[in-house]
Amino acid sequence: MTENVVVVTGADPRAALDTLQALHEAGSLELRAAAVVRRDADGHLSLDHEAGDAVSFAERHPRLGAVVTLLLGPLDTLLFGNQLVSLFGASERTAEELAVGQVAQAVPAGGEALIADVDEPDPGLLDAKLAGATLTRRPYSEVEKELGNGSV
Repeated sequence: MTENVVVVTGADPRAALDTLQALHEAGSLELRAAAVVRRDADGHLSLDHEAGDAVSFAERHPRLGAVVTLLLGPLDTLLFGNQLVSLFGASERTAEELAVGQVAQAVPAGGEALIADVDEPDPGLLDAKLAGATLTRRPYSEVEKELGNGSV
């Protein structure tokens, strides 16, 4: 199985979440956590009211909560500000090369997306079930490494 942070855009995020939950219940993948997010025209990200606030979401889902909490900054800050500049060498990579930067860029301004932490044996299954949607995957280990070593 491969653990990924998956961002689903181009589809109703609640329907995408229902699909992930159904696949989880069928044993086809493990859905560890998910959040529906909105990015306004100014680039600010917010959690859907069903997810609660960032603090309570992070307490319930610490792994994905760390990613979502980071993403709650404005898009320009996420992509060009200090949050993605590391004292440990990440500044040598562009925001587009960083896993968290790629997750941030996947959520379109003025749009909604589903961000999920999934362990999937076959990524093609989720791609097929969400045909017509755009799925952006980053290995969770890459995201975790950036979060854990101060790269973000």
